[in-house]
Amino acid sequence: MNRAEVRRRQAEEISNILTLLTILVIVRLTGHNGAAYMIVALEVFWLLWSILGGSLSDTLGKLLRSRRNKGQYKNGQQMRRSAMICHAVLGILGSLTMFLLAGPVAEEIFRIPCSTLILMVISPILLLRSISAVILGYFYGEGTESLTAVAGVMRQIFTLAFGFLFYGILKGYGEKVSALLQEENYTSMYGGVGFAIAMNLAELLVIFFLGMVYKGSRRLDKRSRQDNLSAEPMLYGIGVLWASRWQQCIIKFLETLPLVLGVFLFCRASELEAVGDYGMYAGIYLSVCGIASFGISASTIPIIGKTYAGIRREESKAARNLFQTGVHICLVHGIFGAVFVAVMGTQLLAVISPESSETALQMLLGGSTMIIFMALSSYFKRFLLIAGKKMPVMGAVGIGDMIYMIIVMITFGIGKAGILSLVYGGMAGMFVICILLGMLSYRQMRMRIDWLQVLVIPLGGGGVAGLLCMLFSRLFALVLPPYLTLLLALAVAGVSYWVVLLLLRNFRDQELDVMPGGRLVIALGRTLRLI
Repeated sequence: MNRAEVRRRQAEEISNILTLLTILVIVRLTGHNGAAYMIVALEVFWLLWSILGGSLSDTLGKLLRSRRNKGQYKNGQQMRRSAMICHAVLGILGSLTMFLLAGPVAEEIFRIPCSTLILMVISPILLLRSISAVILGYFYGEGTESLTAVAGVMRQIFTLAFGFLFYGILKGYGEKVSALLQEENYTSMYGGVGFAIAMNLAELLVIFFLGMVYKGSRRLDKRSRQDNLSAEPMLYGIGVLWASRWQQCIIKFLETLPLVLGVFLFCRASELEAVGDYGMYAGIYLSVCGIASFGISASTIPIIGKTYAGIRREESKAARNLFQTGVHICLVHGIFGAVFVAVMGTQLLAVISPESSETALQMLLGGSTMIIFMALSSYFKRFLLIAGKKMPVMGAVGIGDMIYMIIVMITFGIGKAGILSLVYGGMAGMFVICILLGMLSYRQMRMRIDWLQVLVIPLGGGGVAGLLCMLFSRLFALVLPPYLTLLLALAVAGVSYWVVLLLLRNFRDQELDVMPGGRLVIALGRTLRLI
């Protein structure tokens, strides 16, 4: 990966973080029920999009770049046109299908009737996202990758801005409907509809922005006049595009499938009143773990790029050290994040959603290790995909999904764990994926993990940080507001954690040099005379 691609990948992770922050805002505004209605609609969209648009921009950009480098400008222009026509048609069909089947999907499959209207309103996003993905693929092919960051940030900012606007407008209408029908859930439902409208408007503005940039940089059409070769047939270009991305589509589908299966199993086996529990699970637990893991993943992307740069230069030892550094960073940050979320769960819930029940606290306390598994799995998966190991990744994710289903059915049916069954199943499935992908990655690098440095010492430091967080939680819970307690505990526990790691010589100098934030750690160590 070159520097531009590294930044683009990091921008994608930042966009994911902003998406989860938006979900936390929805939880705060609409409550657990409203979050559940909205998230179910989003999960249906994500599942369909994983097939329709999974890796579309990346694959199209690589194909266009290959043709550009070969001077086949007409072929590139024809492929871009073919991709736009194909995915516009598929987007229309997908949006119509989602709109027409919104009722049966929400009421009969998931048994959440209040998601019907949100599914109908959100359905055009399949068409809109298909168009924007093809345009971004064109820019990837031209080497303009910074637009991903701009488009991703714009999308979330517009979604939040319009979400607040339409939430305020439709909330009043929902309250009137709820008062008329004597049903409180309509207020939450119409609040979710407001954010669904906001998503469509945000995507329209992103398309408008990309279209204006595209109009000012249509170099491909000018160069195609100098290309004397005949263009490829449209069907051939579509076939090449799908043949190049079908494996990535299946991987993304398998990654999204547990979310849909989880809500399907839980909502069909539970009473309608338990929908709020799913809102706490998906809206709070998964969002908090996802934000932490995406942040860790973004910090390790440059290391993967440097690792492959070392492999290309045939510097095997340096590449192995860099790869081990990435694993080390995932575990160091992941352990601290898991400990902090588990111990400070009460304060986190007080900030995110004060009306959360004890069940939400149990999710954070018992399931925060998901942060470690997600961060490591993302690191290993990205490494293997760049190495071209798509089939092994597909197999590992598929096995993890099966473990997830087995654990969920056992804990829900026999153990009567309720919504916690999804937490246990998710941790078990992600743990299996992490182990399998880790074994494949270390086999690819022909090396073994240094358990003492990478895992044992960070666990000890995490124990110290956990004790400090627990102390702050009990001492200041009644004196300071929850957010101040969180910030104070984060600062003190974070500094203490790194001091312990520096005292135990857990990091080598070359690791600190390539680690994001390494200079700050070096400055801390020198200030305390630990380095």
